[in-house]
Amino acid sequence: MNSKYKEYKAPYILEKHPFEAYIPEKAKTLIIGTFPTRKENRKFEFYYANEKNVFWDILGKIFNFQFHFDEGMKAVNERKEFLKDNLIGITDMHLLCYRRKGSSSDEDILHIKLQDIFFLLSQYPSINRLILTSRTEYVGALGLLKIYFMQQDKFLEIPQSATKLIKNTFIYEERTIKIFVPYSTSPKVIKDYGFDSILDMYKQVFSD
Repeated sequence: MNSKYKEYKAPYILEKHPFEAYIPEKAKTLIIGTFPTRKENRKFEFYYANEKNVFWDILGKIFNFQFHFDEGMKAVNERKEFLKDNLIGITDMHLLCYRRKGSSSDEDILHIKLQDIFFLLSQYPSINRLILTSRTEYVGALGLLKIYFMQQDKFLEIPQSATKLIKNTFIYEERTIKIFVPYSTSPKVIKDYGFDSILDMYKQVFSD
């Protein structure tokens, strides 16, 4: 077999999402990301476990909560309890995907099977707000949600914005669901836009 062909094929690895959606009873908010960082980057087996991602720092600031554990099951349990106390659920859009070259970038994760968001909304009728944690067209959480809508023979119209908090609504089972898309909390975006600008966006999300 041609060595160049081997080099082309090898970087793509099939991955199944490593954990279930976590949605407490009576959750009002559902946070939706794309896919977890690669295992060697994770400090604990739960969402946003890369120590360079400021997701949990942002939520801690908003809810005036200090996380005491940064790794292992104590970190997982502490974050689950925090989400439960604040009626927040969390999941990702990818259930099954190809990851390219071990990258955690959305651009290098190719979807095969997407999370069934409508099923989750039906199972948890108290949810009235979705927070999508990335906005890149086609590969970010917002882009993947649009693809999911198309798969369900529906259309989600949300104008893109490079600089503003994205907001919109849609109707599902006779209830209004709000959508918010702040900047990503990834290290690259923090470097480009700063912690405070992302914190301000998330404050708007939880105050609206």
